[in-house]
Amino acid sequence: MNTVFLVKVFMPNLPIPRYISHLHGTKLGPRVVVFGGTHGDETTGVEVIQTILKQLGLDSDEPSGSHEFPFVNGDLFLGIGNPEAVAKDMRSSSGVRDLNRCFHEQFFSDPKEMELSDQKRAAELKDLLASVNYFFDLHSVSTDRIVPFIGLTTFTKEHARVCKFFPVSYILNVHSILGRDVGIDDRNLEQAPTTCSWVNRHGGTGLAYEMGFQKDFSSTSRALQIILHVLKEIGSIDEGFIQKIGVTIDPSITKQTEQHVFRLISCERNKFKDFSYSDDRYTESWLPVHAGELVGKYSDGEEVRSPNDGLLVFQAGKQTLKTNPSLFYLAVPEYE
Repeated sequence: MNTVFLVKVFMPNLPIPRYISHLHGTKLGPRVVVFGGTHGDETTGVEVIQTILKQLGLDSDEPSGSHEFPFVNGDLFLGIGNPEAVAKDMRSSSGVRDLNRCFHEQFFSDPKEMELSDQKRAAELKDLLASVNYFFDLHSVSTDRIVPFIGLTTFTKEHARVCKFFPVSYILNVHSILGRDVGIDDRNLEQAPTTCSWVNRHGGTGLAYEMGFQKDFSSTSRALQIILHVLKEIGSIDEGFIQKIGVTIDPSITKQTEQHVFRLISCERNKFKDFSYSDDRYTESWLPVHAGELVGKYSDGEEVRSPNDGLLVFQAGKQTLKTNPSLFYLAVPEYE
């Protein structure tokens, strides 16, 4: 495989943030970051990171330090996005705004916003993320009726190339909808406040891999194989690294599939009045719905209907309906 990229050389004066291990190779290669636990209640990504570090003989509970590995090309950073939120088993550590809504200059420049623990962690990570070629943020969702997909904020040719290494059918451009959710000024909405958007805006290729249900611990093995496959395809690791981890990649798991790109068009906010879905099928990700279709009701009888034709994504699972600020999002084909 011939991969062409602009190598971003690791800068010794750039500090390695807490809970991140830096693996540097003996050969040139891309600069790559992989996070689990950007949302603290999504455990599969954390398990993927910890499994790799354990197999390499490194501290998996509190990843740290710089370590040379012969089967790494360039620089590979593996770590926990928001360790405080992981320790609390909560989406965010502050309970105000989660880490994946913190990467925006509007927040970094506001002293009051910088008091939030999640925002402080974002400030700790932003220089590293701004320096990478590739960034993969490992996520999972709160409903068990999930079809894995890729989330991103822009879709360049390089994004399209890298997405092909993931065995997913759906690619979702979240862009400005997520910025509006957390109060970003309209004039700044072209910059989504996510980790991946921050990477993209600084010349890298960032994407989020939504792997499955956040409490499905059986999905870790599959997710690990896919991440190792992707790292090898982009030239970050060699086959020897995969052997060191003790994993045999099943070709049926990493088989390419036809991919379709969608974009978010709306978000149904949660009014916190004991919402319930009208049928369990409405918790199924990528479920087609029609404008006006009844999705559920609040306990006082208020109905919640789909505002447009589209597909339901990011539905709040039954266990998170009391805390999740959104009930669901609606997506449509990117070029519709």
